[in-house]
Amino acid sequence: MPVLMYHSVPAVASAHPNEHQVPVGELEDQLSALTEDGWQLVGLTEALSRRDADPAARVLGVTFDDGLLDFRNAVEVLQRVGARATMYVPTGDVGLRLAPDDPHGSRLSWSELAEAAAAGVEIGSHSVNHRTMDVLPGEELRTEIADSRHQIEDALGLPVRSFCYPHGYSSRRVARAVAAAGYSNGCIVGRRIASSRDDPYRLPRLHVRPGVTGDAFAALVRDGEPGVAPHVKRFAAPAWRLARRTAVQVLHRELT
Repeated sequence: MPVLMYHSVPAVASAHPNEHQVPVGELEDQLSALTEDGWQLVGLTEALSRRDADPAARVLGVTFDDGLLDFRNAVEVLQRVGARATMYVPTGDVGLRLAPDDPHGSRLSWSELAEAAAAGVEIGSHSVNHRTMDVLPGEELRTEIADSRHQIEDALGLPVRSFCYPHGYSSRRVARAVAAAGYSNGCIVGRRIASSRDDPYRLPRLHVRPGVTGDAFAALVRDGEPGVAPHVKRFAAPAWRLARRTAVQVLHRELT
């Protein structure tokens, strides 16, 4: 089951390319191509439920990270193509507004998140402060995971079932904490297609970058991310986690 990962959806392409910004026109082309090809485009929790009910269903999860203000562009696209999605929100940043000429860093408010939810968007947690979960001590970890869920539920009056690990960093310990906090699933980056063999609390996603359209986008959904980088990153993950944990303990600094 492919799960797509997006971040910023600007109205026009940036003069300075950013791998986390997919212009709204490209997003619409990508999602339209998928629906025309027979895919059901839904949020992650719904995708898992549909896959469980029918393992042969052509269902695809669509996710967006960070609660950025320009997600409003994506909501319009989702409605036009008949799709749904999950938006992962770091609750400590809700309502943050930067300079008017910097919409990509500004964040949705609670009322704007409520409007997105009313349009069919699942609101999931991206922790409170977008910290690196796998190097946090136990109490801080539990606070980031549990408090964000309660804050979203209290503000929107909706259940929160899905968790997204900031920067994609997770571990078995962190996944257990997410499950204990009452979530039913979680996602990392992973850069490969999710399968029934994957831990439902550490589901991999495909990072959609700007310019990936047409045959390249079809290949991404069919085969996963190309090249050796995804494999190298998985192999190097334990060593990099140790380095980051050391940085926290010695330098009191969280590396990403």
